[in-house]
Amino acid sequence: MPKIESVNRLHQSVWALAIACAWWCGAGDARAQDAAADGMGADPEAVEEAAASRPSPAVLLEDYTHYVKVANVEMAAANARALLDYGLSATEFVGLVEDGAIAARFDEANRRAMRIAELEELAAELANLYEGGKKERARDPDEIDRNIGLLTGTQRGKILARERLLEAGEYAVPQLLSVLEASDDLVLRAEVQRILIGLGRDAVGPLSAALPHVEPATQELLVNVLGSIDYGTSLPYLYELQATTTSEPVKSAARKAIERVQGSFDESTSVGELFRNLGEEYYSESRSLTSFPGESHQLLWSWVTGVGLNPTAIRTEVYHEARAMELAERTLKIDPQNELALSLWLAANFRREIEQPADYENPVYGPDRRDPTYYAVAAGSTPVQRVLRRALDDRDTALALKAISALGSSAGGAALWVGLGDSRPLVDALSYPDRRVQYEAALVLGRAGAAEAYEGSERVVPILASAVRDPASRYALVISHEVERQQSLRSMLEGLGYTVLPPSTSLSATAEEVSRVPGIDMIVALLSGSATVAMIEEARLSARLSTTPILALLPYNEILALGDRFESDQVVRLVRMGLNDEQLAENVRQLAERATGAPLNDEEAAEYAIRALSVLRELAVSGRGGVLDISDAATPLIDAIAETQGSVQLRIAQVLSYIPQQRAQVALMDAAMDAQGEDRVALLGIVADSAKRFGNLLEERQIQRLVQLVEDGEDEEATAAAALTGALNLPNSRLVPVIVE
Repeated sequence: MPKIESVNRLHQSVWALAIACAWWCGAGDARAQDAAADGMGADPEAVEEAAASRPSPAVLLEDYTHYVKVANVEMAAANARALLDYGLSATEFVGLVEDGAIAARFDEANRRAMRIAELEELAAELANLYEGGKKERARDPDEIDRNIGLLTGTQRGKILARERLLEAGEYAVPQLLSVLEASDDLVLRAEVQRILIGLGRDAVGPLSAALPHVEPATQELLVNVLGSIDYGTSLPYLYELQATTTSEPVKSAARKAIERVQGSFDESTSVGELFRNLGEEYYSESRSLTSFPGESHQLLWSWVTGVGLNPTAIRTEVYHEARAMELAERTLKIDPQNELALSLWLAANFRREIEQPADYENPVYGPDRRDPTYYAVAAGSTPVQRVLRRALDDRDTALALKAISALGSSAGGAALWVGLGDSRPLVDALSYPDRRVQYEAALVLGRAGAAEAYEGSERVVPILASAVRDPASRYALVISHEVERQQSLRSMLEGLGYTVLPPSTSLSATAEEVSRVPGIDMIVALLSGSATVAMIEEARLSARLSTTPILALLPYNEILALGDRFESDQVVRLVRMGLNDEQLAENVRQLAERATGAPLNDEEAAEYAIRALSVLRELAVSGRGGVLDISDAATPLIDAIAETQGSVQLRIAQVLSYIPQQRAQVALMDAAMDAQGEDRVALLGIVADSAKRFGNLLEERQIQRLVQLVEDGEDEEATAAAALTGALNLPNSRLVPVIVE
């Protein structure tokens, strides 16, 4: 018999290998069968015979497990691919594994396969299918009802039911709660209470949402459950119930539960502050407050009249923001003057807007709700300054940009740089590592002007000037010990428009190069897992790199090991080694957009330049600049006027004409003489404006060219040149040759 079994396995696996080879050569399962049919002269009977000989999923699973165990990688991969090609649903696959009594052997084999490079991707796909199937089956409402019914059955049935109800997690709570509310079966109620306590923190959210709405008798039961779970997130709800209930048994039970969770009961505790503090924990996206890590959706809980405890699925990207907003709202209902709660709500709403996937209809913040900026502008300066302070402290570039924009629309004058008293967020934003944040902060402060100097005011004008010169430039680092990969990664980044500094084997070795550029916009690293973690930590401690997005290439098993650590980090992405350049480039694009928004294109860069020049000119013309001296913009604007043309060049020239420095007037004249036609005429007029303000600061070579232009130029150019000679107040001897021909 063993020999026959071995022959059958060989026959079936050869079939699996043939199908897999067809797949790897570019054909899917259907195409492989088409090819086989062609090879048999498209004989229908032959095709049917081939289909009938196809191994069943159960056989393929058994063979995959066997070949992993005996380290036959090629056959294991063939069977895994053929098994996946069946297209089984997650629940069908988990049934195949568990109903076939192969669960333990499959789990052991698949873990081993994950450590084999040639099998890790297939093994990961099978693992995801299996885990997903277990969750789907456990969470099915009919399955939950069936398992609740088994709680009063045989001992084996109770054990199985308990395992699956615990696997269901939050999804089981509404039906478990219904038993507590309606069942007269004391044994079943006791079992349900034990299950709820066993669920631990997974039960706290839904039970807390139900607490104010159920009858006092049920409230007492739920309070006892929450006290037994001993999880701090229940405290706001327990304190609120203790303060508002008219039932003495419930009040007493709530107090005892608080003592179990907190250690003691504090009569002076502010319920509003408890809700706000919990909202802050959600805002920080604590992993302990994420019920389903790695899943696309989480559950929000509410009480619907006539329905009861009701779950609402929400995308994980905006789940924590929704909870933070909800808890901030509860605080504001208790204490409408709580500015910290208001700023939390504003920050969470901005983050919701930033994180929300495109075209996703948020179930708790629909399209009928106003834009977050509306609320921020209406709130005034102080709450929005708090939002900006939070963004700077969290190194949250996208949030900082939102807050600065709102401040620019709602606040003005000294409030902008005085800030919060002990903290000046907008001024601090001038030193933030991201250049767009610097630009936006400088634009707001520049428009406001300033009669008196404040710490940091000396940076406003230079930053505005730097926005004029190529604000769209992007710089990147490549960190790797593999020289060949250094160059390929460099080429990939250059293809995306980055200027890549010389690749290095460590971050510290790049310090000098980094100091020479305006900022680093992307780091791509190919290191070991431990070296990657150390490099990320080093970057976060660097004033220049603390907000820089980092794309780290790692083996799949190390991504699994480190994934939880960086799952909620907006500026770190771990990707699998082996991706091609196109896939890597797409990951770079996505990471850059998530961290700081889409990179500046030429149109946006031109807009930044125009906005900065507009503010600089306003400061110069109005005289409102005070301590914001436009002379500080001289060097970058002198460089920029030689590199630009058209309307941007004319705007730069207008600002330079207000700077009382010889080099500024000299640069203006050089630009005028290098220009042609209408641009030359306009620039000569601007040089004349400078001369009227500050006198003749031109060099002799320029005056000689000017006199020549007066004599030889076309009508408009000659007239503009003549006007300039008048503004320069040149000696008569310089003009006589022009008059007396």
